Amino acid sequence: MHTKYCIVGGGQASAAAIEGIRAHDRDGGILLLTRENHRPYQRPMLTKDLLYGTATIERLPLHPDEWYAERHVDLRLRHEVIEVDAEGRHLWDERGEDIQFDELLLATGCRPRRLRADGAEAQGVHYFRDLEDYLDLEARMDRLQHLTLVGGGFTSIEMAAALRSRGKEITLVIGEDYPLHRLLPRDLGGPLLDYLREMGVETVSGDALLRITESNGLLHAETFLGNELETQLIIVDQGGEPLVALAEAAGLGIDDGIVVNEYGQSSQPHVWAAGDVAEFPYLALGQIMRVEGSDHAEAHGRAVGANMAGAKKAYDHLPLKWFRVGEMQFEGVGELWARLDTELVWIEPGKEGAVFYIREDVVRGVLLINVPERMEWARALIREAQPSTATERA
Repeated sequence: MHTKYCIVGGGQASAAAIEGIRAHDRDGGILLLTRENHRPYQRPMLTKDLLYGTATIERLPLHPDEWYAERHVDLRLRHEVIEVDAEGRHLWDERGEDIQFDELLLATGCRPRRLRADGAEAQGVHYFRDLEDYLDLEARMDRLQHLTLVGGGFTSIEMAAALRSRGKEITLVIGEDYPLHRLLPRDLGGPLLDYLREMGVETVSGDALLRITESNGLLHAETFLGNELETQLIIVDQGGEPLVALAEAAGLGIDDGIVVNEYGQSSQPHVWAAGDVAEFPYLALGQIMRVEGSDHAEAHGRAVGANMAGAKKAYDHLPLKWFRVGEMQFEGVGELWARLDTELVWIEPGKEGAVFYIREDVVRGVLLINVPERMEWARALIREAQPSTATERA
């Protein structure tokens, strides 16, 4: 078969790319292929609203079925693409179908990094990234009293707080002194760890799992420092790896992800990439970066879809990264690296404030704490790229 636009991947970037295409081309055929069992949905809700029980699964889809039909999108679930011929503009799925395209978007996202420990393949060791993982956890919830979360990333700390709010006993194992150590300065990361402890989360920091055994329905874990844990379920959060195998086999440029230009175009002119899997020019920072998160996936997907249809407009969005721990909501933009100089400024100590990430007196990133209304101000501050004092920043 032949299609004008082919999209591989079923996440937020793919759904947004449809919007971008249709804003410039109302009639060109669109084929979306995804290995998932569900049409594109709001992935952040899995560790936030759904896990807290403040939303139902009916709210999860980004669009109803009729939305795709109205936009003449051929949406195919449970389809695995196994090969791409970028120059010849063909691809093949696992069923052997040969699909010819004019423009191809790879929005394949990421997969969880695997745990390196003896016994890590035990049945009780799980990962949490997609809707199937959430459904599996919910099906077990009534039988679970104690869970162990491994890793200090966004997923593990959000899940620790959410599951604790549902009365579960939680042990959090962190390889560093405090969670999100690459993002948070110590004077914020330390109090965040204390906040989790105040919720009743048991924490093991500066340690990692060495060995896991399973017996009598329980998991027994030993750490490098000699700690011993007993739990019913282990959920691992060690970040994500971009799914670049298809692109690499097709000869596309690969670095930390699929390398694209400011329009989302890869090293092959008719193949594009968007969202978590793409390494793109972050124009406001003058850097090449790969960003994971729903805001970037949506904005980048829409921009790249538009460019596939001829818009020729550079992607200049400053993507938002956000996470929630109990009553604390964090929202950041820009270069959020704790290795930069940082200044923590409180509006109300311990409740509302901001972290400024600074290089040579220029603000490169801003992390807001419970002040979401200041996001556009933060974006403007980064775009200005002007030296400023702490007083001016506050």
